[in-house]
This record gives sequence, C-alpha cells and structure tokens, in this order.
Amino acid sequence: MTEARYAPGDGASPRVAFVVYNDVHRDARVMRIAKAAVDAGAKVRVFAFGGPRVSRYPAGITEHEDGFEIERVAIRSIGHVLVDAGRTARLVIGRGAPAAVAPAGAPAVAVATAIVPAEGAAAALPATPRGIKGWTVKQWRRADRTVRQFSFWRRARAAVRSWAPNLVHAHDANTLPVATRVAGRLGIPFVYDSHELWTRRNVSADRPIAKRLEGPMERRGARRAAGVITVSPSIAEWLQERYRLRELPTLVRNIPPLGDRSIERSDGRLRELAGLDDDTRVVAYCGGITFNRGIERVIEAMPHLPDDTHFVLLGEGSEVYVDGLRRLVARTGDGDRVHFVGAVPPAEVSAALADADVSVALTQPTVLSYEYSLPNKLFESVHAGVPVLTSATKDASEVVRRYDLGGVVDPHASPEALAGAIEAVIGAASRHRAAARAAAAELSWQQEASRLIDLHRRLLESDASRRGSIGV
Repeated sequence: MTEARYAPGDGASPRVAFVVYNDVHRDARVMRIAKAAVDAGAKVRVFAFGGPRVSRYPAGITEHEDGFEIERVAIRSIGHVLVDAGRTARLVIGRGAPAAVAPAGAPAVAVATAIVPAEGAAAALPATPRGIKGWTVKQWRRADRTVRQFSFWRRARAAVRSWAPNLVHAHDANTLPVATRVAGRLGIPFVYDSHELWTRRNVSADRPIAKRLEGPMERRGARRAAGVITVSPSIAEWLQERYRLRELPTLVRNIPPLGDRSIERSDGRLRELAGLDDDTRVVAYCGGITFNRGIERVIEAMPHLPDDTHFVLLGEGSEVYVDGLRRLVARTGDGDRVHFVGAVPPAEVSAALADADVSVALTQPTVLSYEYSLPNKLFESVHAGVPVLTSATKDASEVVRRYDLGGVVDPHASPEALAGAIEAVIGAASRHRAAARAAAAELSWQQEASRLIDLHRRLLESDASRRGSIGV
C-alpha cells in the first residue's frame, strides 16, 4: 500500500498543530497520528501540558524520536495545596511523611510498578474523606480542575498561534476552545478528533456545571470544524445526527501499525512479568485499570476457572482503585493467581500480550460511549495473535464476529457463565489465533492513517485554493 502524503514531489511541507489536554507521554493515539503526519511530509508540533504539579515532564519544547516536536505549556494548579499542607503539618509536629506499605502478599513487581493518575498528575490525590471535610475536598478538587482547564486553554491558544500552523487538529472536545479560537484568528481550518462519545463518556455524574457546558461546546466546535474524525462507526453516526454535520465523520480507529514481521508467541512478556511458567494459562487484560472495564467480573470468575489459569493485568490505574481490586482478590481467595504487572510503552503492548491464551475486552456498557466503543485492547490483541473475549457491545462484538477473533459474552454474565466463555475461547484458540493473524493485515494503522492524511490534505488544498481566489 502506497503511503498517503500531503503534497507530491517537492511540495511545501504544511505545519500541522495537534492539541491534547494531557502531557501526551502515554497517549498512543496522539503519538501515532503525529507520526503519520510526519511520515506524510508535514512539520508537526503537539501542544500538551507539563510542569510541576501536573506532570512528570517539564514545560518546554522537546523533539520526539519520531520526528515531531512536543510543546508542553505550563498550566496553573491548586489541587495539591491540601496535600502539601498536610505534609508540612506532619513535618512541623515531627511525624514525617507516612511510609508506603505494600499490601500483604503483593508480588514485588506490583509494588515496584508506578501508578500514574489521570492526565499526567505527578502524584495521586488521596481518597475523599467523609462529612464536611469530604465536601470541602471535593469542591477544592472541582475548582482545581476548572483552574487547570482554563489555564490550558489560555496558554495553549497563545502557543499554537505563535507557531503559526496551517492546520489545527484538536484531540477531544476539551481542546476545541483552543482550536476554534486559533483557527478563527489565523483564518485556517481545524479538525475535531473525537476519541470517544464525549458527552456520554465514563465520568462522574456529579458535574453540574461541566455537564451544561460540554454539549454546547462540542456542538459549536464540531459544526465549525472543517472536518471531524472519530474512532467507531456508531460514534460517527451519532455525531452526524446529533450535531447535523454536513458529512459523516471520517473513521480513524485506534489500531496498531502492521510491523515488518508478525508477532510470535515467543515475543510475549506476560509470563516473565508475572513470574509464571509455560505450563500456566494466562487470561490477559491490557489498558487503563479503572472502573467499567470488566476487571472485577474476571476476578469474580477466577474461582470457577482451573487452578492453572492466571489473570495478568498489563496497565496502570490509581492507587485507590487498584487497592480496591486487591481487596476483591483477597475475598475470592485467588490472590496468587491475579497479577498486576504495570505497563510497557504503548508501542510494545501487542508484543507483550503475545503469550496470553486469551485477552479480555469486557467493556461494560454503562454509558453510550462504552456501548459504541472500539477498545484499543481489541486491536492490540489482534496484532498479538491472541484470541479475544469481548462484551456484546455494538461495534466491538461486530468486529470479533466478522473476523472470528474469539467470543462475545453478555456484559452482565454470571461469574460461572463468564468462566465458561473464557474456557470456550481458549478451547478454540488455534482457530482464533489464525483468524487474528489474517485480520491484522486488514486491521492496520496504515489503512487508518491513509484516511487521516487524505482528510488533512483535502482541507489544506481547499484552504490554499480559497486563499488564492481572494489573493491571500
């Protein structure tokens, strides 16, 4: 397949700005799209955030190994003042900071694993206490989120505008205020990339102000965008109908690139990371360790699976959430068969998964965004050549059934039924592995990137034609 490019021959390289509201270091989609733009001949800069309190990465401009720049703007934060105040008080009274204590029976690899909180924060905030103190902490955190967001909008607008791009690509609705303002001031097109169904995503319902603002903000941004991109067919249809878009959004799914060689089972690292031998059977989960991903359901199903079956979780999550999962594991009595092994770089996920017997993508359809999702872990498992068990959500189950990649299970299945579904997929593993390897050639990032670059090129050419017609 010929790589899509922005301009043939020695055409001038366009400057494409990508805007994302995180510190970008683990955002596989943003990194992958930025690299695709570089490979297609663009000069690329990703605008994210960084600096103390909000990220492990400092503010400033760095060069990524894939040929694009990352500019992390410093943003304001007030959320850790309570943590600092508590630490100072302990030092004043001579108690010092509390020592980290590993959960009883936790494997060493789990204790050593860095747990990274949402949006690149440098340290997780503690669990919310009860009563008036809890209410105060909740309001403080809400204020902090607001300060961070508005600070990012203001500083990212200035940074992007100063770089003078030819096209702005906004990742998710919380960057639309940057893209719309910069595009308007510079008279250039912008693209809205909806990573999920933003107004129906998996977040707390206790957000009265945000809930009122998000819908109008996304509607205005999506309708003003020169192009809209999203990750699943159902989300594309929803966006077009909801916001009355002129065109169906372009589908650019979160699929890994097809490598120079197929990934072999011997490339897998799950047994190594979990300290397991080759005689064990591995049920794998990869991705963010958080709620509504079906993790609890697999843990509850473990007592109904043979003793040689282990559950290995490849990913990161908040300390509070992971501690809750450890308590659930303790209640089931299968603590020695559930392993939290941390994360590997995004580009290495598929290879790391390759020695699993089945990969689970059991997204719970608690929100419409999850019902319409196509999880990264589904396609990463396909490229690993690993059979997949997925929930009966609309788009994910359609892909699994079409390519015979594994099994589909009711998201509310009992622990016994889920264990049976896992056994059924493992029992037909040879067939599903062969199907996955065949599907990987079609389900590749190269195919997705071609649609992305074609859209960018069309918008740039249209803008250049417009400027020529008005003598700009």
